[in-house]
Amino acid sequence: MVDLFQRIPDTLFLPLSGPNRHVYGRLLVDLYPLFFEQMHADVFPSAQVVRAELDELLMRMAVVDLALEDEFDANAEGAQTEAGLAQRVYRRLRNSGWLEEEIDGYRVRVSVRPAVATLWASLMEVARPEKVFYGGMVLSILNNVQRAVEDPQSQALAFRQAVTEARRFSQHLNAMIYGLKGLLGALAEISDHRQILGHFFDDFVERFLVADYKKLKTRNNPFRFRYDILARVRELEHDLERKQQLVAAYQEQTGLSDSEEAWQTLDQDIAVLRSVFEQVDDHLALVDLYRGRVEQKVADTVRYLDRSQPGMAQRLAGALQQLAPRVGCLEDNDEGLQWLPLLDAAPLSIYGLRAPSAPRKPPEPHLLSRQAIDPAVLEKQRAMRAYMDRRRIDPRRIETYLDTHMKDAERLSSEQLPIADVEDFIAFTHLRHLNYLPGAERLRRRYRVERLDETMENAYLRCPRFVVHRTALEQNTDAT
Repeated sequence: MVDLFQRIPDTLFLPLSGPNRHVYGRLLVDLYPLFFEQMHADVFPSAQVVRAELDELLMRMAVVDLALEDEFDANAEGAQTEAGLAQRVYRRLRNSGWLEEEIDGYRVRVSVRPAVATLWASLMEVARPEKVFYGGMVLSILNNVQRAVEDPQSQALAFRQAVTEARRFSQHLNAMIYGLKGLLGALAEISDHRQILGHFFDDFVERFLVADYKKLKTRNNPFRFRYDILARVRELEHDLERKQQLVAAYQEQTGLSDSEEAWQTLDQDIAVLRSVFEQVDDHLALVDLYRGRVEQKVADTVRYLDRSQPGMAQRLAGALQQLAPRVGCLEDNDEGLQWLPLLDAAPLSIYGLRAPSAPRKPPEPHLLSRQAIDPAVLEKQRAMRAYMDRRRIDPRRIETYLDTHMKDAERLSSEQLPIADVEDFIAFTHLRHLNYLPGAERLRRRYRVERLDETMENAYLRCPRFVVHRTALEQNTDAT
């Protein structure tokens, strides 16, 4: 494995570890779009553009001075002026390795090293994390695995993409567990109950419950696809012929040196997919465990605030600490002491003490009555199910549609295919996607769809023209 500092400069983290680290940290976050999110005619921005951007960012941050970090900064002329600050920040980022200058004719261009760009992007994910949509991620993994299983020779890259997304999915799920565990530790260290509630709503409700955890407890749980993914992966794992095709595609499409390395990579990819989706339930159990602890901590805080004044214990402890040095040196019978009616003053009332919960009376048992369902509702549900079944994409229905209208013809254009009902409409609209329609291997062996550049229009839709050809294998079968 290559050493980390063989790829990035040794001085890269100096701006983020010095006295001006907060300024440089925010500048790197705000400067990132200039290099990676904007389109430039010359690809790389010039040094003048970068310095102007730094000058504007420093003015927006109201930075008028920076602590001197080295001897060169101390001797630089005009280092504390606005223009001097921008030049000094630019020089600091360039010397530490964040920026790299290149001569382009009469101009100086600024670029970023590949390893530094990767690290910079990772820091942006930490500074500005984006919500991850589990549903789209898991569904994308399922689609890529299906494509690889159905057509391993040409979809090897799709399988590698599924493995990459599975690793990212597992990392994000673990990050959510670490975040909940860290939040629980942060709440345990907070003494002010108002801050506990603030952390609960800001960190837990906003970051975890709304963004991630809510998706895991809905009816359309994205993890419902994991059984389909595992079924496809296990099917591929025990299919030697498809694995051989994938190994050959790995060598051709990913540049692996030999078949042994390709076999090893394929086995590792299959193991990653299996381990990720076989262990999802264990991860969800940990999420529930830490979620329950966080909610219990906040519930105890709310119960305490309901029975006493916030901060009363801290204020009494502070008052006693200030009082102790003054009365500790006095004798019990000292004339300067005055007995106070502590109970009459009642700094702690009986209402502030915790009382055991009153026993709850269990509800009386009663018979459950079943109400009859309105026949109109049942009929509506039956009609809806029948309609949704008619809209279902089924390669067998498309095959029946083609057999009915093509008959003995060897080719048929899209204008010659009629649309009489919902089934015909679904078959027609998905027929032009036959080349990558899931589960249509048998249909693709019988028919081939040629897409044309022109467009056609009928009473229902407007789409590109296409021609359906009967394959040579189908023609030979008919002749036999």
